[in-house]
Amino acid sequence: MTWWRRAFPLELAEEGHFSRREFARFLAVVSAGFTAGIGYLWLRKKPLEGASDPEAKHAELPVALGLAADLQPGQSRLFKFRDEHDACILLRTPKGELRAYRQTCTHLGCAVRYAGERLECPCHLGFFEPDRGFPVQGPPSRPLAAIALEVRPDGSLWAVGELPKPTLESLDRRADCPREKTEVTA
Repeated sequence: MTWWRRAFPLELAEEGHFSRREFARFLAVVSAGFTAGIGYLWLRKKPLEGASDPEAKHAELPVALGLAADLQPGQSRLFKFRDEHDACILLRTPKGELRAYRQTCTHLGCAVRYAGERLECPCHLGFFEPDRGFPVQGPPSRPLAAIALEVRPDGSLWAVGELPKPTLESLDRRADCPREKTEVTA
């Protein structure tokens, strides 16, 4: 009897059921499955963020969102932009500014909601700032896709197109970090 059988006196009916060769074969099949799945997703090239389809032949038409004065600071409203599947959220920040974003979280595609002072993804507790859509907490690492708004002379509010995503180089990120604002006295 080997030393490890004396140290671990456990006998199982299926003890020798899997050989190393079978285990290696199983790993190869699973790896091939993952590779095929990733290849399929790469061929589809459909982003989760709701970005525009480059092959779409139709131009984006403006969407009426009601009167700008109807939305009070801290309130939000949902709307559809390109089609019935393109969920977006319109909000008025506590400062009184109007903003619109795709309602799709940039982490795993959950629906984002407005909670008065921030946009939140309830799936993984990700939070975005309402002013620019940048992530401030949680797993999301990319900003929300923004929608361009236009207030017409009669006071009506329209969603007119997509805005380019902001980059970190175009802003001072430290200005919004609450940890950087506190002063430490020695």
